[in-house]
Amino acid sequence: MRLLKKPLLTLSLGLLSFSINTLAATEIMIAYGNQPGEPIDKAMHFWADKVKEKSNGDIIFKLFPSSQLGGQTEVLEQARFGANIITISDYGELMDIVPDLGVVNAPYLSQSFEKKSKLLHSDWFKGLSEQLDKQNIHIVIPDVIYGTRHLLTKKPVTKPEDLKGVKVRVQHSRVYLQTIKAMGGVPTPMSLADVYPGLSEGIIDGLENPTVVLYGGKFYEVAKNLNLTAHTTNMSPFVTGMAFWNTLTPEQQKIITDTGNEMVAYGASLIFDAEKDALEKLKKAGVQVNEVDIKAFQNSVRELIQSGFPEWSPNLYKNIQAQLEQY
Repeated sequence: MRLLKKPLLTLSLGLLSFSINTLAATEIMIAYGNQPGEPIDKAMHFWADKVKEKSNGDIIFKLFPSSQLGGQTEVLEQARFGANIITISDYGELMDIVPDLGVVNAPYLSQSFEKKSKLLHSDWFKGLSEQLDKQNIHIVIPDVIYGTRHLLTKKPVTKPEDLKGVKVRVQHSRVYLQTIKAMGGVPTPMSLADVYPGLSEGIIDGLENPTVVLYGGKFYEVAKNLNLTAHTTNMSPFVTGMAFWNTLTPEQQKIITDTGNEMVAYGASLIFDAEKDALEKLKKAGVQVNEVDIKAFQNSVRELIQSGFPEWSPNLYKNIQAQLEQY
């Protein structure tokens, strides 16, 4: 029996050492709704690799695509109450907490992702982020490019008048609802899963989304007109709870944000390439691509969008648009 004591002690110490080394790494769950292989998912893998490399294995990202941890609102609440989660969010959702954040993805605010990125690193945005911090939500990365949104409809749409009476599916967000309303259409909130049968059965007449989603969902099989409205240059933030963020050291926080900025640039190139590819595939699938009167849509939106959000600061839309034009 004595001969066994030393090996058991050695084994126990080895397990203890392994356990300590494992616990030393800070594991963070990264939650998002995109499917494996999509540009956002590829960007998350890039981010995870960079974080591991820059932290020498001290920070490990565990990726949870396809809404594996729950819906966006549900996961945000988990993060808000201290879970070790960084999750994709939406400025339309965050405006329920800090109203002026809703203007970020308002229609025709700007068609330049570069200018909007500068806005999301401005003193104006910093002030809004600090308000959000006080509500226990911290914006880790503010400017992940999600894509340019267009209209796919059964009939051609080239000007606001063409949208009169046209039922356009939107996600359950006041920003997108008011966007379609201001553009002249009839916004119809609906889950993306219900869109194909909705188009087939005539419940809706079209939808709005980036070309990658329009092609991926095969919606072109039942709606043959892609109208290049480019009404929203969609940017999404990645957020976490302040309670968890404050458990990280300043060095860890810097590594996450610095590598996150690298991820934004990498993800943007993936999105742009994917959108071009999807556009060509839509054309080959028999979709008619229609140029639109952008000025007419811009004027329609400019007159109506502010009135849809009485909780916004006075003249917020016009003031932010003017700020963007200076960049």
